[in-house]
Amino acid sequence: MQCVQKESGLLEYLTAKEEKDVMICGIMTDFCINAMVEAGFEHGLHMIVPAYANSTQDNEYMTREQAYHYYNEFLWPERYADCVPMDRALELLKK
Repeated sequence: MQCVQKESGLLEYLTAKEEKDVMICGIMTDFCINAMVEAGFEHGLHMIVPAYANSTQDNEYMTREQAYHYYNEFLWPERYADCVPMDRALELLKK
């Protein structure tokens, strides 16, 4: 997966294409996905996270379900990303 962090070239590509909206899904919510959401936000991108489109595994601090709810319902909304229902995400993809 390309990332807006470091020197992957993704940020330059998105800038050249004048893309402002980035929808993200994947695994490791508490690592890769969180890093991408926060880095994208810091670079001025509009980060969009569809409901139930990310997951992780249990860790020593919280279960995968707790991690999902923490990031998708507490940390990201109204801070770093728009966390939207899947039907809204599908509508956005059609634009």
